[in-house]
Amino acid sequence: MHFQIRQADTRWSWVLLNATHETIAESDQTFPSAAQASAAALAFAHLVARAGKSLTVMPTSGRLL
Repeated sequence: MHFQIRQADTRWSWVLLNATHETIAESDQTFPSAAQASAAALAFAHLVARAGKSLTVMPTSGRLL
């Protein structure tokens, strides 16, 4: 997966694409600059990574699910 920063008129947004370029997620707002859209994409990626870590459960056998 990878992020793509897109321009629409004078505003910018981010889109998360899978390996076949299908949209997985996209920003729900636009930003005044590409740098701000990129920072928002990075913040989203960090939130998803943190959420993924909270889903990791250690069963009593000691193996990851």
